[in-house]
Amino acid sequence: MKQALTLLAAAILVATPALADPVGMRAKGGQPEYLFLETTPRAEAAATAQKLAKAVVAARLIIFAYGAKITNPELGDKGFGGEFFERQWRSAVEDDMIDATPNQKRIYEKLFWAGRQVIENNQDRINVKGIAWKHFLPAKWEREMGQVFTARTGIIIKQPGRTYRNPVNVPDAAELSTLQHFVGAERTDNKPITSFTTMGKQAVYRHMEPIRLVAPCLPCHGKPKGEPDMLGFEKDGLEAGDLIGLMSVTIGVSD
Repeated sequence: MKQALTLLAAAILVATPALADPVGMRAKGGQPEYLFLETTPRAEAAATAQKLAKAVVAARLIIFAYGAKITNPELGDKGFGGEFFERQWRSAVEDDMIDATPNQKRIYEKLFWAGRQVIENNQDRINVKGIAWKHFLPAKWEREMGQVFTARTGIIIKQPGRTYRNPVNVPDAAELSTLQHFVGAERTDNKPITSFTTMGKQAVYRHMEPIRLVAPCLPCHGKPKGEPDMLGFEKDGLEAGDLIGLMSVTIGVSD
């Protein structure tokens, strides 16, 4: 009987080897699927990535500027709808659009559409009355906009974090290397790290520039290090001007 139970236990272990494997981990090998619906000529790649990065930074600053109004618990309708936001945004990047190529203008329009869509999707959140902290920050807008924009174009816009708080912002190998570079560099070193490479069989251009901490973000990312912030995350112990993450743009190259 004892021998029979031993053989049964061995058979169960052989039949279920996956139980010994770790769970909740990224699958080994392969890579995420990339389908770049919008591509750009190699000669335009750097300028296109720079324009997209500047446009996203401009949008973040607009949301920052209206932060006090958005977090005012006494207000209902904040007047910060998609149409209003898009007008402000277009005005902020007007100079950069002057010399845009037809290809870049088409991509711009899809970027504006994605950004406006996210503002409209969050209207109930933005306009809720009686609550100050609505979990709507420039970082949330960028994260959601990036996903919508990627779905429409394939172009990848991410904000990988020095210490990320959302799994969407996990840095890949190139982004991690770039984060390490800027952590060890002078604060004045804001020159983007760029490269032509591939994702699968697709030639791409990658543009990564630092996002530096601004004063309004210190309550969550400042000092004292390790103390819980308003969301329960440990504060990073950083100062204004320190690296907090990257603006990462990846564009498919057509030639």
